[in-house]
Amino acid sequence: MNKQNEAVQPESQPEPEISDSIETEKHDQDLPELEQAPDSSTEKQPPSRFVRFLRKALIGLVIVAAIFLAGFLTDHFVRYSPLSEELEQTKAELEQANQDMGDLEGENERLTSANQAADEEIAALEDELTAATANLKFYQVLVDVNTARIELFLEDIEGAQAALEDTQDNLEVLLPFIEEVDSELALSLPRRLDLIIAGLERDPETGRIDLELFTKDLLELKTLLIVD
Repeated sequence: MNKQNEAVQPESQPEPEISDSIETEKHDQDLPELEQAPDSSTEKQPPSRFVRFLRKALIGLVIVAAIFLAGFLTDHFVRYSPLSEELEQTKAELEQANQDMGDLEGENERLTSANQAADEEIAALEDELTAATANLKFYQVLVDVNTARIELFLEDIEGAQAALEDTQDNLEVLLPFIEEVDSELALSLPRRLDLIIAGLERDPETGRIDLELFTKDLLELKTLLIVD
């Protein structure tokens, strides 16, 4: 019977390890306190005087640089900005001046061409004037000689001399044109005229014949001297 009771009696349960759990809880409670405790070895130290000096010096340098930069920018805008505007205005004025110069050069070329044309026209007019002067002197000499011939035919020696009074001067003006045509006549005509005038009183008949020959030589030059 006792053996059956022993068999029926339940097995004894193992007692919980209370002491170990209590120690564990204490350990867990004590752990934060240990973690929260400040470590005297890792406590932050205040910056030294040298570090504070470096910080102040750096801040001062930054302030000085900012002031310098502000002054530089102010000086740039105050001094160089008006100069830049003046430079742009000067460039614009220079471009306008170059354009005006181009216009003036074109106008100068036009005036030069007009002046050249005027010079050519003046030269042509001078040639015409020279030719007209030659024609005038030629006809004047021819008229003087024919008038003298008529006066000699009328036996008016004084009238013939008066008619030839200006002939020598007119012939002198005409000689350059005669020389271009016939250099021999340019030399002989003045001499013959001098002889005719000097011999009118002494031999009017010979003078009349000489004047006829003189007139004939002049008429041979007519087609060469007269310019229409």
